[in-house]
Amino acid sequence: MLGQRTNGNRKVGFWCRMITTGIALVLIASLAVAQVVIVPSRLRTSRPTGKAKSKSKKKPQESVAQPAQLTAELAGVNPPAPKLSFTITPPALGKLEPVEPEAPAKPKTAPELLGYEFDVIRADERGRLVERRKERARFYVENAGAGVTLEMVELPAGSFVMGSNPNELDQIGINYGRALNKDAKLVVQSRLLAETPQRTVKVAGFYMSKYEITQAQWRAVAGLPKVNHELMSDPSAFKGGNRPVEQISWEDAVEFCERLSRLTGRRYRLPTEAEWEYACRAGTTWPFSLGETVEPDWVNYDGKQPYASAAKDTFRQQTVSVGSLGVANAFGLYDMHGNVWEWCLDAWHETYAGAPVDGSVWQADAEKAPRVLRGGAWDSPAGECRSSERKQSNSQLRLNNVGFRVVAEVDAPLIVKR
Repeated sequence: MLGQRTNGNRKVGFWCRMITTGIALVLIASLAVAQVVIVPSRLRTSRPTGKAKSKSKKKPQESVAQPAQLTAELAGVNPPAPKLSFTITPPALGKLEPVEPEAPAKPKTAPELLGYEFDVIRADERGRLVERRKERARFYVENAGAGVTLEMVELPAGSFVMGSNPNELDQIGINYGRALNKDAKLVVQSRLLAETPQRTVKVAGFYMSKYEITQAQWRAVAGLPKVNHELMSDPSAFKGGNRPVEQISWEDAVEFCERLSRLTGRRYRLPTEAEWEYACRAGTTWPFSLGETVEPDWVNYDGKQPYASAAKDTFRQQTVSVGSLGVANAFGLYDMHGNVWEWCLDAWHETYAGAPVDGSVWQADAEKAPRVLRGGAWDSPAGECRSSERKQSNSQLRLNNVGFRVVAEVDAPLIVKR
């Protein structure tokens, strides 16, 4: 009878040890992720190193039981669970690296170039059409977010003569100021000196937005994360999604370009002054890329103040939707004359003396300098819309006749759709 009871107690003791060991193994597994090593004290018995012994199918020898434990088993009492000791190994800490500023996202694929057709005209000094023809150019579509896109036109590398010929300034002043009073004419003559001296400039190829940046495009990009400062989502005085955004400072325009660059992974910025005039002239040497003068049918300006021998005409007194007048220059760019003045990247300089001849930005003494505006606006006399006309403004000033367009640098071959 005593033997049966002893065998039963031994079985109970054996299963208690097995359960205790199982609990310990579960704890070891659950804490392994935190690099915590748990070693049960019962398992920390000394064992000689060397070849591991094969597992025996025999029952465990009772001699491993300690006297106190055996006494408890004989009394029919379960022995206490073995105590656990913990050895904690903290995770290794690597060297802390400095956090780099967020870089523009890399575009997943190169943009695809598409072709389009447009009308180009040439007018004489009276504003009469002497030529109208079809031209073609290539562009790619950029996603600006919120379902809004930009069309970026491919401009070839080339060279051109920038500025006005000093020998022609008197005639330009006459053509410019037929409707101006004497004092205003003197101001014009002084301003024309800023277009000299002429120089030949070599420009690398780049991409320019087909239109001035619209209010819809502005809202989409203004909703992206801030880079340097906040942007108003709807700053324009003349409302309309396809109208050019205005009341934009130079600093606002730069912030727009930074946000667009980070979204797309392509480098967007304002055009340099040389790039702007090269794009505007589109291979021409006339006062306007459209000929010797302009008319309100093709350009949005103050038609009451014409240029050369053109007649007085309509003054709309507001912006119009980009591209709505239906005429582009020979590069396929719309509204390069009138509608809104356009910011350039350069700091203002009184003349072109010492200016770069490679199309790069002219930033000497730029910290507090005004910035350059080009192209004229809806309230400008026709003369202010000439290809070589330039003007200055404070970089923080916001006016309802000032907007901008963007360029993209060519840094990778593009996929061409034929």
